[in-house]
Amino acid sequence: MRATRILHASVNVSGSLEESDRFYTELLGLAPAARPEIPGVGGRWFTAGEAQVHLVDAPMAGSGIDPTGPHFCVGVADLDEAVAELEARGIPYARATQPGDVVQIWVTDPAGNTVELQQDRG
Repeated sequence: MRATRILHASVNVSGSLEESDRFYTELLGLAPAARPEIPGVGGRWFTAGEAQVHLVDAPMAGSGIDPTGPHFCVGVADLDEAVAELEARGIPYARATQPGDVVQIWVTDPAGNTVELQQDRG
């Protein structure tokens, strides 16, 4: 078996689902996607290119920016612009550069989920 792409990433949301919704739509620019009714579980789905991000309205463990913990990565059109926006909004982030000049930026969403940002080279 060989994985070829990410189909979706699922993250837990605690607190305000609406605040998390705004993070994914306003900051990351993801488009809402159709979500089936899941009895007893609220949430939102978004489209990110050919993949999806699923918000699950349920508590999660852990806190803070954790680059080695559960997270997903999204490509951005201009990483420098994304960092400038994070700074303008006062959103804390962690930064690392890997071999080959791959710059990684990590933030947490309002529910504490870690999200990695990278320059989309596609």
